Amino acid sequence: MKKIITIITASLLMLSVNAQSVNDTVAMGQFYANQVFYSLDNGEVANINNNDWELGFAAAGQGAAGSAILINEATTTLWAYPSDTAEWNSFDTTGYLAWEQLLNTDTSWTNGAFNVHRGAAGWADLGWGVLNPQQNYWTFGDSLYLAKLSDNTFRKIWIVSLKTGVWEFKYSDVDGSNEQTFTIDKSNYPNKNFVYHSMLTNATIDREPDNTTWDLMFAKHTDYLSYAGQYVSVTSVFNNRDVWSAKSNETDYAAALIATAPQTSFNQNITNIGREWKKYSSATGWTIYDSIAYFIYDNDSTDFYRIVFNGFESGFSGLGKAMFNQEHLQTVSVQVYEHNVTFSMYPNPATNQITLLLDYFEYATMQVDVVDLSGKLVLSKTIQVNNGVNQKTIDINQLKSGIYLLQLKSDQLNTTQKLIVR
Repeated sequence: MKKIITIITASLLMLSVNAQSVNDTVAMGQFYANQVFYSLDNGEVANINNNDWELGFAAAGQGAAGSAILINEATTTLWAYPSDTAEWNSFDTTGYLAWEQLLNTDTSWTNGAFNVHRGAAGWADLGWGVLNPQQNYWTFGDSLYLAKLSDNTFRKIWIVSLKTGVWEFKYSDVDGSNEQTFTIDKSNYPNKNFVYHSMLTNATIDREPDNTTWDLMFAKHTDYLSYAGQYVSVTSVFNNRDVWSAKSNETDYAAALIATAPQTSFNQNITNIGREWKKYSSATGWTIYDSIAYFIYDNDSTDFYRIVFNGFESGFSGLGKAMFNQEHLQTVSVQVYEHNVTFSMYPNPATNQITLLLDYFEYATMQVDVVDLSGKLVLSKTIQVNNGVNQKTIDINQLKSGIYLLQLKSDQLNTTQKLIVR
């Protein structure tokens, strides 16, 4: 018999809060020199120099999921060397400008610039090396790279291995001089997404705040604009790895400030916000897309927020400020007995429709019933949900004002929440 998950009572499960709208500002400094980590619950967590590192090694995740290596796109240019590690001692930079330039992915923290070709030679190919299931699932580097640093010097790089959570890598001047070899043990960096390294100072740096304390990160990086056909420096907003987000394109700023229903599905793409909220034109200057409402399901999956950007100050003429309105929409406290299930319903109180957000663990058919306080069934609907965060909108305009109980049921879940209709 399948075990039923019961989530105690509506009053304990969800706290409907009075939404509080807050205007906030994040300043990356002149020339966008700083990286800012931001918590939707607590504001700015860390504002730190973003020019003191070139390499970022995954500190979280096991095996292939923890094999990401970032390049600091704000300070460093990275190219893939056109041959393998057999040419470490005969490394030749002739024609390097025609080599493939590598950038970090814009979808997940699981892939950095060194993982661009992940899977090209099969599932064990992690980009910079190949995972060996016959040898403790260790990964051995098979690729070489060329990096141009902020002082215009060059380094050749070899990611040697990742063995039982310990990184080994080396680099030197392109002629082989000043060779440096380092190891980084992930276990020394708990609750960090990445640990960083500077090839200018030959130092490993613990610079990132605890990954449970922040939701969004603001930083300068490089992107390739296909319409312009070139690499450009941009500033973006990145989600933390456990943050889900979606968006809604409204008619204007006023409509975005009161939007409650995303138009896209929730996912964990780290650049769901990205650089989309602003655009520069030499003719008109900066345009802020203040009609886009971003909905964010925060780091610990207990709160839902809406963000609308409303201003920007260039880091070349000012302090690199991103300005936005954020509103806390809902607080959810979910008790889970067997599976890591979270469920939210908003807005609450509601008028015409409600949105259900359910972070579920499998494909399932669910029954949504709304009953009044006498126990009479007043609305019933069947929904299909998938593994991950699901967003379902339900019309309630046929319901009279009052207090109801919304029941959500499947083979694995049985929960009731209070719904207020006004």
